[in-house]
This record gives sequence, C-alpha cells and structure tokens, in this order.
Amino acid sequence: MIARHLVLLALLAVPSLIHADDPKPAPSALVVHEWGTFTSFSGSDGVPLTFTPNYTDLPDFVYSQNGTPYSKVHRLRDGTVSMETPVIYFYADKPMRVGATVGFPKGWITEWYPFASQAPTPAAQPAAGQTMAWDVKLLAGDRVKFPGQYRDERDHYYFARDTDAVPVQAEVVPQKGEPIRPDLRGGSVMQHEKFLFYRGVGTFPPPVKLKALGSGEVKIAAAAGTSVDGLMLVHVKHGKIGFKELGSLAAGGEVRAAIPDATDNAEALAAAMRKSLVASGLYEKEAKAMVATWDSAWFGEDGTRLLYLVPRTRTDELLPLAISPKPESLVRTLVGRHDFLTPEVEALADIQVKKARAARAELEAAEAQLKKIGRFHFPAREQAEKRVPQ
Repeated sequence: MIARHLVLLALLAVPSLIHADDPKPAPSALVVHEWGTFTSFSGSDGVPLTFTPNYTDLPDFVYSQNGTPYSKVHRLRDGTVSMETPVIYFYADKPMRVGATVGFPKGWITEWYPFASQAPTPAAQPAAGQTMAWDVKLLAGDRVKFPGQYRDERDHYYFARDTDAVPVQAEVVPQKGEPIRPDLRGGSVMQHEKFLFYRGVGTFPPPVKLKALGSGEVKIAAAAGTSVDGLMLVHVKHGKIGFKELGSLAAGGEVRAAIPDATDNAEALAAAMRKSLVASGLYEKEAKAMVATWDSAWFGEDGTRLLYLVPRTRTDELLPLAISPKPESLVRTLVGRHDFLTPEVEALADIQVKKARAARAELEAAEAQLKKIGRFHFPAREQAEKRVPQ
C-alpha cells in the first residue's frame, strides 16, 4: 500500500505524465491563436487559375452572406484563392467580453459562425473587399453545448473543437418590439462555439509560384520581399503518398525539386505538418486539430501540391485582424496549399478532351438523324430504346 501511494505521489509531482494539455496563459492574460488555409491552383506554367471553392462541406447552422440556412442557399463566388476555415481561439482565465474585427480587402467573406455583430456586406466590386465583426463573451470555466452533430462524417468542421480554448458566446438582442429573427440558428438568441469561424474567396497572387517543368521536376519561387517557411512537396496517388520537406525559401529565391513517388502512408507527413505548425506558434492540440480537419484534403485527394506556411506579414496584409481588448499574445498560422498540373497530366487531359469532343459530335449527329423522323421522333426513339440492348 505504501509503495502504491509513493507511485501516485510521484505521478502527481510530474503533471505532464498525466495531462497533455497545452500551456495555459498567465493569470488575467488574453491569448488569441488562429489557423486557416489559403488554397490555389495552376497549370504547369504556374499561372493561377480561377476555380469554384467547395461550398458543400459545412454544417447547416453556419451562416452565409444572404442570411438563409447554409444547406438551402449560399452565395457562390469563384476566385483564384479559397480562404478555407480560419478559426480564432481565445484563452483566458476569467469571463470577459471580446470584440474581433476581420477584413478581407481582396476578397469576399462567404460563411461564418457564430452570429456576427457586423455581417459582411456584399461588395459591388472585387477590389472593395469586405469586413465583419463579432462581439462575444468568453465563458472561461464553463461547460457548454455546441451546435451540430459532433463527429458527423460528412463534415470536418467539428475537429477544430478539440482544443483547450475557452468557449465563446454570441448574443443577439432584438430591437424593441422586434420578434426573434427566423435566421437565428437553433431558435435561440444565445449561440456557443469553441472558436470564431469564417471563410471566403478572393483574387490575389500567392506568396510562392510553382512551375512544373516535366519529367517529375518543379521550380518554386518566393515572391520578392517575402520569405516562405515550411515548404513541403506532396504527391498523392491511389491512397499512397510521397512528400519531401523543402524547408525555407528566402525572399525572391528559387529552388528546384523532384516530385516524390507516392509509396508511403500519410502518418509521417501528418507528423511533419504538426511539428511545423507547433514551431509556428500553435499549441499542440491546435496543430492536431488543424491536421485532422484537413488530412483528407491534403493527404487524401489524388494530385500533386505544395504546402507552405503563409508569411505572417502576408497574413496580416490579406486578413487584417483587430482584437479588443488587445491580447497579450496573438498567433496567426495560415497554411498555403497550391495544387498544380504537370505537363504529363495536361497531356492526358488534352487526349480526354479530344475524345469528349468527338463523342459529343457523334451524339449530336445521332440526335439530328432521329429528329428527321418528324413530329413523332420522341415515341419512335422510346421504342428504339426498348429494342436496342444496353
């Protein structure tokens, strides 16, 4: 019995053996951490291409610009960069009110949660950009229920909750005589979440440019005046993965690299990404939550891509963020994901486009011949379809 007590006392003397919690802020200090992604795409020449972001991967309670439930109507916009899942965490030892204002000068904020005290106003011109704001209460020490079905396999939104951050509460107070608005999620004026979430799409050049040179080689260049850290070249094919850590690239610098063969599983890359994220200033649990959120996209989607840490100066320029009261510490880590085509993949795409055009021409010619039957060509076609085997 004495030996058992001695073991327990030893364990209590070394908390790290029992708890793996992230460091706590100093008493009365406000610490704010943020992570998110910038996704871009190009052909082998490195010129950014316009694409439509994924608008189908968020829970129904998330807000969109037009104020209707997310699953029914949402605002579709194209761009050259998809700003995906920035989340803002708060750490404090006591309840307090906090204001947060974020801008997107070169894009549109398309989704967010919880309710915003200042929702983004649709911009008339792309150059106008947008701004939104929250006024929330930090519920330090409280246990609250969050919306949605946790661990819904269709949504990766929920992984971001796996941290020690303080829950936030957004309150919507109707004006005098105004009924509770129907667009409030859950039918309540109180909304709770583990973070502030927002997302958008924009048009601006990434801090790195990549050209696929053919024969499995690429050239990566950093923009003038901006150094880039944490570069990783990733190749995914049929569930297998290959990656190569390229380290840092000085402002205006270039590096050539060979695309790695896809022969391994994703765990080694996930571990390397978590290490890079922690080195950028994120807590361990935040890094794990970010990798868990995006591992199916970064490490599961077939293709070749470059992952890198967006420079903090570039993040502040593209997404100016103001927190009130001013936090003792503010960490902002955005991961850039740049997918690209190699000349070999483009050649395959050319072949398939030619086949599709030929098939379309043959189909149009067949339809034209059927129409020559006259006004009864529809029933004639139906009878023919019954006679002709599949």
